[in-house]
Amino acid sequence: LLQAIEEAGEKRFLPIILTTMTAIGGLLPIAWSNNPLISPLAIVMIGGLISSTFLSRIVTPVVYKLIPPEI
Repeated sequence: LLQAIEEAGEKRFLPIILTTMTAIGGLLPIAWSNNPLISPLAIVMIGGLISSTFLSRIVTPVVYKLIPPEI
């Protein structure tokens, strides 16, 4: 189980990070705009993308390790 968690983490790390960075890159011009309605929304979305990426990279493997496997 430990080896599977490590292998999955290594294999999926780059696609997850690249997808997040692409979404953040698309939201940056909107966040820097002068629109008082859309700019704060983009900033919150960027924060959510960053926090959810780091939480999923930490919490998911820990939960898999804590749940006993049923064989």
